[in-house]
Amino acid sequence: MTFSVIVPTYNRLSQLKKTLTSLFGQSYTSYEIIVVNDGGSDGSHEYLQDLSSQGKIKYYHHANSGLAATRKAGLQYAEGTFVAFTDDDCVLPPDWLHKLYDWFTDDSVAGVGGPTQTGDPLNPYADVNDFINNYFKSRLNSRAGQDPYLTGNNVAFRRSALEKVGGPDPKFRMGAEDRDLLLRIHRAGGKIIYDPAIVIEHYNNSNFYGFVRHQFVQGKGSYLFYTNTKKSSGCRPTPIPLKVYTGLLLSPFSSRPFPRALFLSVLIILAQVSVTAGFFSALLKKQSHPE
Repeated sequence: MTFSVIVPTYNRLSQLKKTLTSLFGQSYTSYEIIVVNDGGSDGSHEYLQDLSSQGKIKYYHHANSGLAATRKAGLQYAEGTFVAFTDDDCVLPPDWLHKLYDWFTDDSVAGVGGPTQTGDPLNPYADVNDFINNYFKSRLNSRAGQDPYLTGNNVAFRRSALEKVGGPDPKFRMGAEDRDLLLRIHRAGGKIIYDPAIVIEHYNNSNFYGFVRHQFVQGKGSYLFYTNTKKSSGCRPTPIPLKVYTGLLLSPFSSRPFPRALFLSVLIILAQVSVTAGFFSALLKKQSHPE
């Protein structure tokens, strides 16, 4: 078995079916699919049990525990030399595993990932979410001395590299869990690759409230990421330079019509405000309830 593909899911049955259909159609044939249900109650359990009984997937479920814990649960059942992660709102091209595998022919590579293409580009909240992540992937992975930046819906690792650092950290329910795992592998000597040609479709159906809430949660996760890294290694993650954030604010104008670019820039500002609010919310909670 070459690849184990781990798919966490939570109450997204209709989208999950599309994700699995795309995985069943991979041109690379040496792989297994592991789906972990994070306490969902939308009929996914029965659907996944049926697929499991047919031998199409491995299926496990547990009480709602968050994204990192669900990925870690899948990892304990993985038999592949390499472990790929994606999410239940993504559609993978047929050559996805082939492109990932090509990088692992280099024994020095511990992990590789790529960008996401918005499945519904007319939805500005979905568009800006992928836009922000793709921008950071492009800018941060090309900067010498910068910590790697990838997202857990389009990434793969050597299983040995994951096991070396203990895999995803269950303390992260959602928000910065990807950055935490990447940084630990990177600081353990693992080479991380960003390949802009490894593109998947991301069907994020976010609305205004969902977008703001997601960014707020990311901020809370970022606080845990910074404090956890400091506690475990004695040094904080490498700060993202201010000019990178400035570039993010201006970058929509180089790729979108002016009205849309202006709206995306406003949403980017809102995102950063929400992330900051989430960060300080976690900080204040920590100060109010110290260990």
